[in-house]
Amino acid sequence: MPLDRERIAAVRRQIEAAFAAAEQPGDGELLHPQCMDDVDILSFYSDAACNAAFGGAPHWREVPDATIVYEYAALTAFSPKAFRFYLPAYLLYTLAHYADPEYAAESTLRALDPGTDKEMLHGFMASHYALLDAAETDAVVAFLELMAEDPDLAEFAEAALVNWWYGAR
Repeated sequence: MPLDRERIAAVRRQIEAAFAAAEQPGDGELLHPQCMDDVDILSFYSDAACNAAFGGAPHWREVPDATIVYEYAALTAFSPKAFRFYLPAYLLYTLAHYADPEYAAESTLRALDPGTDKEMLHGFMASHYALLDAAETDAVVAFLELMAEDPDLAEFAEAALVNWWYGAR
């Protein structure tokens, strides 16, 4: 069953407002300094390659859907500054394409779940959220709560809410 269009529109507006002032990272600020796993991100072995895919876009609103589909796992490789800047593009893509067969929607939800504090990558994943302010955090929670209503994505959204976002407010 499709998600409620009015609710999608409301969450979309909340995301756009919350992240409107997010600053684009500069050269050398795209990759997480601790990113050592290829996580299927073939173009993110260097900041130069990362800049080629994401750099130059004056705003996150201009990241093409094709980039998000191709770079579906990029959120896990981004620095906290790049994560904050590009996260809304991934959230908005997921709202528009949550039922599509591409892996981008599920990957976005997985990037919002650091796992439990006993899991090996918990600290690394949680470090991505360090720069998010209260409004941005609230927008992520609203997004996850909406995605929790989709039968195909609910388990990923609920895990993220329980493992991090409900405690982050």
